[in-house]
Amino acid sequence: MMPPRPLFVKIAPDLGRRELDDVIEVVQGVPLDGIIATNSTLGRRGLSTGSTEAGGLSGRPLRQPSTEIVRYLYAGTRGRLPIVGVGGIFSAEDAYEKICAGASLVQLYTGLIYAGPTLPHHINTGLIRLLRRDGFAHVSEAVGCAL
Repeated sequence: MMPPRPLFVKIAPDLGRRELDDVIEVVQGVPLDGIIATNSTLGRRGLSTGSTEAGGLSGRPLRQPSTEIVRYLYAGTRGRLPIVGVGGIFSAEDAYEKICAGASLVQLYTGLIYAGPTLPHHINTGLIRLLRRDGFAHVSEAVGCAL
């Protein structure tokens, strides 16, 4: 028999606090392995030029809203559920911001497209420097440290 596969729920960055509270309540009551925060946004906040194109927006404009949601979910779950931080990660500093907000893992998408296949190496190297600077021996010690 195969072991069960991990199950994560991916949420939108467009959810308000009341909806995030509902997510927290639901995920704590079901057998779930974690939350992916966040998907692409339908909003256009943070763009330097107007856009009327339909569809999800990802990348840098998503960095801050996504990090705020990671922070809110981490606090709301008291760090008991892994959170994958997604949105606007282009550097070690961006990844570290998500980790310090409560992400146990980070996912690259748009940053990888623009920076290429060496981005994970640069992020890992930078994370080592940032962790040492802040006195952490392991990335798990930094998860949620900004709260």
